Amino acid sequence: MAKIIPKVSGMDWIVEQLKEVKPDEDEFSTEMVAKKLGQKLSVVHCMIQRKLAKRELTKRKLLINGRYVNYYKRAVED
Repeated sequence: MAKIIPKVSGMDWIVEQLKEVKPDEDEFSTEMVAKKLGQKLSVVHCMIQRKLAKRELTKRKLLINGRYVNYYKRAVED
């Protein structure tokens, strides 16, 4: 059976898509970690990528100040 998509005006749809969302309290960006550790962004980025590969972190993109930023948080164990 086909999925029914509710009718929404184009303007409402784009406003919803471009609306900035605040990160959760337990979410962090690469920049935040680098600043706290006093490390270079490239070093922290590599550390975070390793944790993502091991599925220790989850990632989502948030629109912050007109640009998309990756925010991470600890993965929930099943």
